[in-house]
Parts: sequence; C-alpha cells; structure tokens
Amino acid sequence: MWSRTLLELLILPPAGPLLVLGLGLLLLLLRRRRIGGALAGVGFVLAYAGSIPAVVYPLADVWESHNPPLRTVPDNAQAIVVIGGGSRPAPAYGDGDTVTLLTLQRVRYAAWLARRSGLPILVSGGRDWFGERYSEAELMSHVLADEFHLKTRWEDTRSRSTWGNARESAKILKPLGITRVLLVTQAWHMPRAMWAFRHAGLDPVAAPVGFANRSWAQRGALGWIPQTRAATTMAEVAHEVVGLMWYRLRAWRAGD
Repeated sequence: MWSRTLLELLILPPAGPLLVLGLGLLLLLLRRRRIGGALAGVGFVLAYAGSIPAVVYPLADVWESHNPPLRTVPDNAQAIVVIGGGSRPAPAYGDGDTVTLLTLQRVRYAAWLARRSGLPILVSGGRDWFGERYSEAELMSHVLADEFHLKTRWEDTRSRSTWGNARESAKILKPLGITRVLLVTQAWHMPRAMWAFRHAGLDPVAAPVGFANRSWAQRGALGWIPQTRAATTMAEVAHEVVGLMWYRLRAWRAGD
C-alpha cells in the first residue's frame, strides 16, 4: 500500500508535472538543451493548466456529468450505502478521531436521503492506518447517531479502498436480497465507485454530493490565475481517472 501511494504521489498532479519540470531544468543545466527545454516546457504547461479554474473545472464537469445529482429516489431502492472519505484527529472534541469534511458531506447527504426515503443505511470504511481506535464506518455511525439521530443498520469496518467498499458491502447486503442501493460519495469519486459496486454484483444508483465549484472562480481573468482549490480538484479527478483504469485492468487480468 505504501509503494502504491508513493507512486501515485510522484506521478499524479501536482508532484508529477513539477518533477517533469525539475528534470527538464536539470537537463538544461547539464547542457542537454533540446530535451531539457522540451521537458521543462511540458512540465510547466501541465503544472499551470492543472491549477487554473478555466481548465480544471470544465474537465471536472465532464467527469462528474456521467452521474448527475439524484432528483428522485427510485421506488425499488432498498438501502443507502455511504463510502467513507477518511478520518482525522479531533483534539477539539477531546481524545480520539472524527470524520473528515469529505466524509461529513457524505454522511449529511445520506441522512437527508434516509429521512425522505425511510431506507436503512450501511456505512463502509475500515481503518486508514494501524493503531486507529475506530474505523471510518464506526465514526460515521457515531456522527449519524449523535448529530442526525439516525441509527446505522450495517457497518463494514474492514474495507480500505473503493474496491473493498464494494466487495464488503456486497457481502453484507446480497445475502439479505438487497442489491439496489443508493450510493453516496463525492461526485468526482462516483464513476470509480459505481464501476466497483457493479462489478461486486450490486445495482447502485448514483447519489453524488460535493460537486466541484464552477462559479465565479473560472470567470474572466480569475479563471487563468492558479488557485489552490483548482489544483486540489485536478489532483482528485486525476486520481479517480487513473484509479478507474487500474480497476478495469485488474478485473481484466483476473478474468472477471
């Protein structure tokens, strides 16, 4: 897991383009002007384009448009599945951890859907790192109970990836005859999550939340100025595109 995470950090934005730029500058110093200039130029363009709203948000819009906001809950929906988005230390709340802002967005939307549909909730997410006291699923259950006054029906406390979320959720739900689920996660994460859950034998309905911001930030001259949020969005989308490709390759190699 550590090797895969390190490889992703080195290849994907923002580190990937910066490494290409750095390599190009190094080659220029070594008087390899042609290849060094080409690499430096490519690295600069990728780093710049990957941090400006005028480029990033239209790309995110294309990626997220495959799963638009859920307008109505299908009559044959049987449950709500919420995928964990991480946990973090929470000294403000005393000793222990709590959910990240991403996870809180998902939990809040799941609670909103549950109140309007009456569907039971499955929370999915294990421990990110060894030594954590609670899994993501347990933390989500605590938030649902303490802050939204909703009881979780099932907890998957074992999964540590989207692939695992799908597999473990299927193990819990399919023996109960439940396959049609509302799948709650970030809009940019939804394409990979939908593929994984379908591959696990479930019939998910996309219920995305947290769409990328496409308002004032990409208008006029502001859209061409590098912005932290745009760079973060680019990194998230790039991670998901590569992740979906990896999942498909993994399934193909396994003959699934």
